[in-house]
Order: sequence, then structure tokens, then C-alpha cells
Amino acid sequence: MRLEVNFRCSKGTAINFNYNHHLSNIIAESTEKVAFSSDEQKPQSLHTFSQLYLKDYSISGGKMISGSEQIQWYISSPDHSFLETIVKGLTICGYVYLGDTLLEFTQARLLEHPYFYDEMDFTCMSPITIAHAAGGGKEQYSSIDGEFFGENLRQDLIRKYYIINKSFPKDENLSFYFDSKYMQKKSRPSRLINYDGKKIMGYMIPFKVKGSKELIEIGYHAGFGNKNDCGFGMVKVWHNTRG
Repeated sequence: MRLEVNFRCSKGTAINFNYNHHLSNIIAESTEKVAFSSDEQKPQSLHTFSQLYLKDYSISGGKMISGSEQIQWYISSPDHSFLETIVKGLTICGYVYLGDTLLEFTQARLLEHPYFYDEMDFTCMSPITIAHAAGGGKEQYSSIDGEFFGENLRQDLIRKYYIINKSFPKDENLSFYFDSKYMQKKSRPSRLINYDGKKIMGYMIPFKVKGSKELIEIGYHAGFGNKNDCGFGMVKVWHNTRG
């Protein structure tokens, strides 16, 4: 399931580029608000979210300066009730803080999900990252040119599938083909996100995926790669190759 969230801000509002942790906080605060008001346990679910989409903006002093009042944001999760809780929480709050920036919540709507084929093309709505433990308790981020980048994405989707369904998919085959022409055109295809003081490297690159429709669907709803709940790995359909 996928949620489109709409905010209103004043023209000229300045937004720092490193806002991922603020968006994570908005999700946490929204679910906490519902849990507090209804005396229910705070819901937990696999989820991911996109970067912010401003209808018009300029860049000044390392910040985005909004040229309009409209901001869109997308949240995705295989759990429909989790998204409903976020909408309830945002409705209760009315306003949210993106760091020091005040945004007014105006509306949200559930989007129809696409039909999934065994071969599809996606573009990124937030960077895809693959992390693994390195020495000294640090994390090391895999290069998209590395031998195991695609395989690690596949293994991660199998793990997510098992968490959701308590079983393994019938078809575990999946191959990734990242757009080499796009990478050649971009001088810096990677993105380095400062997540509340922690640097996370990811990639915003179109790609084709072939194989298990079950795993492709999990990637669409829960995110591809790691750190999805920090705003990594969200994609949208570029076109259905067999549609």
C-alpha cells in the first residue's frame, strides 16, 4: 500500500536537504499520537518513505527554498492499518515540524498499487543502500558496482517476505540491472545522506528487475535494500515491461 501525504507551507520556506530523520520522527510521532489517544499499543511495521516533492523551489545557502505552498510526500508499507494509523495521527496533530520548519497537514490518500509482472522497470523515490557490519562496530556501504550488490538486495527481500508471510516465496530468483547509461551521465550517481549526524550512502538510479513477482511486490511496498524506515529504498514504476 502507498500513501500520498500533502503538506502546506509558506512560500519562501527554507528546508534543509538532510531531513530524513525529521520525516522518521513525523511517522513516529503520528503513530504515538494515535496510541496515546486510544490507549492502544504503538503499531510497528515494515515501511519506507520518499524524499519530499516541492512543486517549485530554488536552492540557496544549502537549502531548498519553496516557491509554492504545496509539498508532497509518499509513505509505503505492506501493512494497510499502519498507514491508516499515520493518517489518523497526522489528522490529530494538524501541524508537524520538519526540524524548525512548521508544515500544515492538509490531506492524504491511498494510491492504487500496480499490477506486478516478473519483469519491471523502476525509478527511485529515495536512495537504495546496502550496509554490512565492518570492523569496530562501524557500517560499510556496498558499491553498486560491487559483485554482490544485487544479490544482497535479493537476500534482503527474501528476509522481508519471511517476516511478513512467515514462509519463503515459491520463487526466490531475482536479478537486478541498473541503468549504466544513466550512471555514465551522472558525475555522482551516489547520494550521501546525513541522518541525524550519521552518513549513509545510497543510489538514485533507474533499474530493471526480473524474476519473482512476490519479491518484486515486497520491494515495492516495503522498500529495496536496507534502512527503509530511515527513508531509503522507495521506488515507483517507470513502466511495466510486459504490461
